[in-house]
Amino acid sequence: MKKFVVVLMVVLSILFSTVTANAAADPNVMLVNPASLSTVYSNNLLISVKLTQPRKIKVTLYEQKQIVNGTPTAVNISSLTVSNGSVNSANLKPYTIGIPGEFISTNNLSFYTKQVTDLKPGLYQIKIDTLDATTGAQLYSSNSYFAVKEKTEEADTKIFETPQSGTMQFLQNLLKTIFGD
Repeated sequence: MKKFVVVLMVVLSILFSTVTANAAADPNVMLVNPASLSTVYSNNLLISVKLTQPRKIKVTLYEQKQIVNGTPTAVNISSLTVSNGSVNSANLKPYTIGIPGEFISTNNLSFYTKQVTDLKPGLYQIKIDTLDATTGAQLYSSNSYFAVKEKTEEADTKIFETPQSGTMQFLQNLLKTIFGD
């Protein structure tokens, strides 16, 4: 009887649960920079998208804000919850930053880049839509979140204090040789 009740509860929870559907991400369109769920310590950012097939894309940058007492405010990154590789965006509202960029690639390997300046600390979202080249209809969509934090001296010195190996050690030594300690 207990097994029946457990199975019934699971089936009912699946049937009556809230489900959201998103268009799948295009496997031929990948966000290179910034990495998903990463932290950026600068107010300037270079968004970079790699396309491995001829595609038309639209890249939109949003700042996610919390509504506190009716006023949109920046998200407190330290209190943000991330689960299963995604941000809990239930209490957040997106605000578009700049004009969405459209790009049409006719090659099998292309890169879309866009410089963004004057970012403030908070949570940001990059949405990449793959569009039909003739109708403009959305075929695929993907979202990536990243955080912007204020630059601190601790963040600057951490890269040279942590032990590295392999390629990172080589790059670290090369940078030290070029720029000095």
